[in-house]
Amino acid sequence: MTQSSADPRLAAARRALQEGAYDQAIEAFESILVAYPAEIDALRGIAEAYRYFNRGDRVAELYELAAAHQPDDPEISAGFVEALIANADLARGRAQIEAAIVSHPKNLRLKLLLAQIEMIEGNRDAARQIFWSGLEADSENTDCLYHLADIAPDDELQKLGSALAPAWVHKDERDPWDAASLGYAYGKTAERQREFNKAWKGFSFGAKQKRNIVRFDEQTYARTHDAHRQTFASSSPSPLEQDLPGRGFVFIASLPRSGSTLVERILDAHKDVEAIGERSFVYDSVTYWHKTYGPDPARLFSEEAIKDTGAHYIEKARGAASRPGAVIVDKSITNYVFLGFLRTILPGARFVHVARHPLDTAISCFSTLFFAGNEWTYDFGEIGRNIRRYQKIMHHWIDQCPDDIQTVPYEELVSDPERWTRDLVSFCELDWDPACLTFHESDRPVLTASLNQVRQPIYSSAKGRHAPYQKYLDPLIVAMGKRAADPNWFRASKEN
Repeated sequence: MTQSSADPRLAAARRALQEGAYDQAIEAFESILVAYPAEIDALRGIAEAYRYFNRGDRVAELYELAAAHQPDDPEISAGFVEALIANADLARGRAQIEAAIVSHPKNLRLKLLLAQIEMIEGNRDAARQIFWSGLEADSENTDCLYHLADIAPDDELQKLGSALAPAWVHKDERDPWDAASLGYAYGKTAERQREFNKAWKGFSFGAKQKRNIVRFDEQTYARTHDAHRQTFASSSPSPLEQDLPGRGFVFIASLPRSGSTLVERILDAHKDVEAIGERSFVYDSVTYWHKTYGPDPARLFSEEAIKDTGAHYIEKARGAASRPGAVIVDKSITNYVFLGFLRTILPGARFVHVARHPLDTAISCFSTLFFAGNEWTYDFGEIGRNIRRYQKIMHHWIDQCPDDIQTVPYEELVSDPERWTRDLVSFCELDWDPACLTFHESDRPVLTASLNQVRQPIYSSAKGRHAPYQKYLDPLIVAMGKRAADPNWFRASKEN
């Protein structure tokens, strides 16, 4: 039995989801499921709300339930596979999508999800063929255009430009997500052809479209930074210092598009290391800590609370790894915010801070269409202010615990990879493994926006990424401040 789509409770839950009231939406959808456990719209609605919280595990569970009720619905199959991909469960995702394609051989969305799995696993040619065949079926499909802008070889760029031209003419007639994808496809293709004015038009159009559909509360974001900096205002020793439960854990801290995936891949190539990617485990542990032991500070910082919360994180992280005993690398994109928390619950952990030229980071963020998260990357004012916040909190952590943090300057890493790789391996208390220098030969999957770059040997062409766009950067530099735009900002010990 399912609920009528006209039921006012379902309409209210959908409205909460559309308005970004995700906690309210989850509560409303869950109340519907109590009476109607097979209500597909409620299952999908909760899943979409949890996607906002980066809860890939919960999203996959909900779509699996929906698929059990409606196994032949291609849209549910696609949502389930997207959740499995986000949760790094690629073998299962491939099995699900291949079975769904057998049942729905003409469904283009299913085929494009298979292409994404091929890309993640490093099978660029197979992915490229699917995307080109997708354009034959739908000549203006923005997913195909977007991904081909990344992976098409140089000798196919002219063909891609010809495919983009008619879609670009009608860009204002598309829905915002399609329009955003088209803008970034146009920008990437033009940039690869070194037509930077055209590229800027594409990126600016795409960013404007995406900013119109994301929900970003900058004040709440800023308060989160301030709250964690103030909560861990001193470097008081953790009550677990003698036990060092963090031994065997490495946390990469950086802004997106700063080289964190490159560092992760270098470490992941080591025989004793396993990277678990960008998971929600750190955020989940912060939430668990506050809900279980807050708000009394004395209880929050009790030995019981810290030990229990550390064990909570360890259980989740170890559960995501396939090899018992491996050194775990976690590169969740908010690690830099929660570094003080992590150092308290997991003393002995290593923290690798990857720092890139702030203007290069800003342009790389602005020219990237993120599937989820990083909602501050589509507006120069928000980008500049967030980079300043990031620098402020990283100065705080570096001043507080310099021996636990190694800063790896991206530009120096790509200029002298062996020296920095050896330093990095040593800092993480690992024996030297030459495989770390040939990380690009690894067949382990990559799930971040850098998945194409890290399949190549280290290159230095990304240095100075902002230079061709210099004339457009004044609003960014004003928002950021000249001091924050200094490429050597991290070398000073004084907070911004």
